[in-house]
Amino acid sequence: MGAADLGRSAAHYRDLAARYDHRTRRINGVRARTIEALGLERGQVVVDAGCGTGWCFAQLAARIGREGRVIAFDPSPEMLARAAERTAGLLTRFDLIHATGEEVRLPAPADALLFSYTHDLIRSQHALENLLGQAKPGARVAATSTKLYAPWLFPANWYLRLTHRGYITNFDGLEAPWSLLAQYLDDFHVETHGGTQHYVATGRVKPRSQDARKTK
Repeated sequence: MGAADLGRSAAHYRDLAARYDHRTRRINGVRARTIEALGLERGQVVVDAGCGTGWCFAQLAARIGREGRVIAFDPSPEMLARAAERTAGLLTRFDLIHATGEEVRLPAPADALLFSYTHDLIRSQHALENLLGQAKPGARVAATSTKLYAPWLFPANWYLRLTHRGYITNFDGLEAPWSLLAQYLDDFHVETHGGTQHYVATGRVKPRSQDARKTK
C-alpha cells in the first residue's frame, strides 16, 4: 500500500492556502451534500477531519447550533489559519487543532465525522483507527473526494491524475478510495457512478467488538 508524502503535501498547501477556496469552488455542491448526509442534530459533536480552510464550518454550525461543538484539525498551519478566520461570528464552539490524522487527540468523543476531500487521510489505516477509535460507537461518518472514472474513460483518468498531483500524494486505491473506510463502518453505502469523479460514502462507526482491523 502506498503512503502519503506529508512533507510534499504541506509545502503544496502552504502555497495554495490563499487561493484554495477559489480553486476548489466547483466541488462546493458535493461538499454540501456530504454534510447533509451526516444527519446532524443540535448539540452534537462533529469532527471536520483535514478541515483545510474551514469551508464546511458555517454549514456544520448551522446544523448543530450553539449547543454543538466542531472539532477540526489539519496538518497545514496556513490552511488552519484561514479556517480560524471562518469561525468569526459563528456561535458554535470550535476546537482547531494543528495535527495529522495519525496523531490528533480529540478533546471529546465524536457523534459524527466528516472527511471532505481528504484522500490521503482515508487511505491511512493508522489515521482511520486513531480517529474512529475516538468516536462514539454508531457515530455517523460521511466522506467525499475524488475517484477515478470508469476504466474506459482513460483519457479523463489520465487528466485527473495529472491535475490532482498537488492535492493527492498517495494515489493508492483511487478507483475506490472508500475501501479502507468501509471496513470500519456499519450500514455502509456509496453514492457514485462511472461517469463522475465524485462520490459520497456514508456509514456508522462499528462497536469496538465488531471491528475487523486486519488490513495490512
